[in-house]
Amino acid sequence: MAITAAGVGSGLDIETIVYQLMTIERQPLDQLRQKEKEAEAEISAYGSLKSVLSTFQDAMANLSNADKFRVFTTTSSDEGVVTATTDSAAAAGTYNIDVTRLAQHHKLGSTALADTTSVGGTAGDSLTITVDGNATTIDLSAAKTLSQVRDAINTAADNPGVTATLLSKGDGTSHLILTSDESGYAKRIQLSYGGSITDTTFGFSVLNQDTSGVTLTDLTQLDAAYSVDGIGLTSASNSVTSVLDGLTLQLEGVGSSVLEVARDDAAIEESAKAFVDGYNEVLKKIDELKTGALEGDGSLRRIVSQFRDAINSPASGLTGSFTSLTQVGIRTNGKTGELEFDSATFSDALAQDFASLSELFANATDGYAVRFENVAKALTDTDGMLDLRTSSLNDRVRTLQDRQSDMEYQLQLKEKAMRAKYAALDSLVGNLQSIGSFLTSQLSSLPR
Repeated sequence: MAITAAGVGSGLDIETIVYQLMTIERQPLDQLRQKEKEAEAEISAYGSLKSVLSTFQDAMANLSNADKFRVFTTTSSDEGVVTATTDSAAAAGTYNIDVTRLAQHHKLGSTALADTTSVGGTAGDSLTITVDGNATTIDLSAAKTLSQVRDAINTAADNPGVTATLLSKGDGTSHLILTSDESGYAKRIQLSYGGSITDTTFGFSVLNQDTSGVTLTDLTQLDAAYSVDGIGLTSASNSVTSVLDGLTLQLEGVGSSVLEVARDDAAIEESAKAFVDGYNEVLKKIDELKTGALEGDGSLRRIVSQFRDAINSPASGLTGSFTSLTQVGIRTNGKTGELEFDSATFSDALAQDFASLSELFANATDGYAVRFENVAKALTDTDGMLDLRTSSLNDRVRTLQDRQSDMEYQLQLKEKAMRAKYAALDSLVGNLQSIGSFLTSQLSSLPR
């Protein structure tokens, strides 16, 4: 930064003069900066409004189609036997589940071999592992230790779904363990050998046991065995998805359990309450902005008007008992305009006509959740009202910043010219003062 010392010739306070004059000159620049600040405050305000509307949209998502109302809870009398989860295809009911056997991952273990022992070493030696028709062949023409065989299996590009591990006995010997990655009989491990390698080379045997601790001899018992209401079933997995509509059973252990599936009215009521809260938060945010950054902005009034229209217009064409939100306990407060939620009335409506209440919100053409979803979407989508308004304000900010840059440059030139002008004046006044002092001195020396 340049050091200035105007006024040294005449004693004029040129720094103050320039500062005060430039303060006046900078007033238009200060006004541009204030306008930029106001535009950025509006952008921020629209961003906060969009955030509240997005939260409201999230609340609509839980009410906007009939499947969202099909929410169920499951209760197992013995979660050590079976648990369950549901989706929208479920139905309320009670099921007696008896589990006699859990599904297992097939396991084979070799005999104990010294850790330094190598197998193979002859041309054509190999071990082929097959799972569900897919196979990998481990080349043993170059002899390998058990750890090398393990690594070859695990890193094989065509591994069919088997994990090999070593079980060390601590005496310098280990067992090679092969475990199928998926449970059930279809995913059992099948072995074949090539060259001089035979079944006695590794001595693999089944490690799986039944509930009594007896080694399985019938590998079909790798599948789970259970019954639903007395109907016997088997499954390759302990996670069963295709037996009861909308239910995924998780078999946990041998035994019996009663599984109850019931509609989750509390979750449905919570979704309706979230709708009311989201609606009210939008109105509160708009009230806040109307007395703040967006004071006098007509778009806020339009948004409120759209919300009022959506809430006050009865849903025509519905076939059930309910055509308005007031019938299910959601009413507008006449003073505040906000919604109020009556839990008891909503619960009664849910019990009285679940299908009608679901349609009231989720009807594809006139459901209240669908209406508000459409309103919010038109406001928040790309090229929606808020996006267009924000885009316009961003353009305005860029224009104001460009104008400020131009004005800053012009002010720098003006200040430079002003300093040059007053420096010349300072010099001139200084010279005149010197001449005056000289003449005064000369005149005073003349005889009187």
